[in-house]
Amino acid sequence: MKVECSSHRMPKFRVLIVDDSSLSREVLRRTLEIDSTLWVVGEAKTGEEAITMVRALKPDLVTMDLNMPGMGGLKAIEVVMRERPTPIVVISERSSTSGVDLNYEAISRGALELVPKSGVFGAGDDDLRRFVERMVMLAEAGVADEKPLPPAAPAPPIPVSTETPVLLGIGASTGGPKALAKLLASLPRDYPLPIAIVQHMAEDFFDSFVRFLRDASGHPVEQATAATRFEVGKVYVAPPRQEMFVRENLTVKLLPPPPNSLISPSVDSLFFSMATTLKGRSIGVLLTGMGDDGAQGLLRMRRMGARTVVQDKASCAVFGMPKAAVELGAAEHVIPLNDIGAFLTRASKGGAITGNNAAYVPSLSRVADTTKDRKVVLVVDDQATALELAKNTLNRAGFEVITLDNPMLVARTLRKNSVDLVVLEPELKTMKASALVQTLRSHGSNTPVLLWSSIDSATLQSRAKECQTSHALRKGDTAELIRTVGRLTRN
Repeated sequence: MKVECSSHRMPKFRVLIVDDSSLSREVLRRTLEIDSTLWVVGEAKTGEEAITMVRALKPDLVTMDLNMPGMGGLKAIEVVMRERPTPIVVISERSSTSGVDLNYEAISRGALELVPKSGVFGAGDDDLRRFVERMVMLAEAGVADEKPLPPAAPAPPIPVSTETPVLLGIGASTGGPKALAKLLASLPRDYPLPIAIVQHMAEDFFDSFVRFLRDASGHPVEQATAATRFEVGKVYVAPPRQEMFVRENLTVKLLPPPPNSLISPSVDSLFFSMATTLKGRSIGVLLTGMGDDGAQGLLRMRRMGARTVVQDKASCAVFGMPKAAVELGAAEHVIPLNDIGAFLTRASKGGAITGNNAAYVPSLSRVADTTKDRKVVLVVDDQATALELAKNTLNRAGFEVITLDNPMLVARTLRKNSVDLVVLEPELKTMKASALVQTLRSHGSNTPVLLWSSIDSATLQSRAKECQTSHALRKGDTAELIRTVGRLTRN
């Protein structure tokens, strides 16, 4: 057992590492403390030591190996979650032992996240950076936030379709497995809609997750395939590293993720396809998770007349994705997890939901589908196909788009139009992007600039530095384009 105290540095989040390998603990400590907000306050070699140290140190985050002498990680997770619920990230290399599916057991006992050791030990710099950022966000989820959400401003409601829905779509990330199991278990066995689920999950743990969801919910749960037709009474989960789309005939279309995609499957892919093909004949639910995946897609569903629901802050493990949806005005209702099932049962029948069936309705002032409320994006590119792709993608997401193939006209366009964001190809044939940005700034324009290009990442970052912008994105991932534009134009 190793405990550290410090009087000269007080990082924000306290982390306990549990692993019987001294080398693993050392590598993990050095990796986590890349970020100064993470402070490794203790290291335990067994489950017994972990429980003792959780009681004494009250960490904000615990990393847990599953295979240890004495009390293993599974029992330790169970005790910690019973005595002092704390975000626990399982970092382990073995998925089964003596016929026991360790991943399944870790999820069922309350682990918040599962990370294969290969995702930390020997990973590249970019993967390590993303891992550390994720750990910071998970640690933050373990710290009580006393600040309430600002009250929603009154706004006129958006018309909701009264048609009977034909599909329920649910998206989740961190904390999602247990939230999904609880939600599905609260739905009647004869729930009248097929259910499509996107859960961010490492491929190593996917099969365990599907089995856990099936056993815990009592509903038939299976992996979606290219041959799947959505059937009433069944739950379909998007497979790892595949984007799941819904066709008009309620069949599944699976596509590989775009190049350089960081999130796959994407909740936005599912929700955008539901909005496009089903219009108001669907229901969208966004549960606990970090980041903002699903928020833009839910907004599109909302604008098409679908019912949209997000999990409330108090019942979320991480109020990231639902918060992003609320801030966009994408959530028709914000509901505690325990009450979402009853709401969905009522909503599955179509028609208005009033009286005791109504839930808290947040401000929808940003969702009003009028031109004056839409964010305006100027896309500058000398390739016609890129302009068409950006225009179609962003239009479908609810943005007003102006396209230019002549960079010499940008300054004049900005004088005539109120623009919230410029999306710029840095490798223009007729003008250097840095010169174009300098021209904009010299004319007093502070409009943010997003570089959008197919050039390699290193060159793109170099161009971003030349243009004095921190916003750059490689072409290919349209869902990420929508999320980035939404984030940069958000008030």
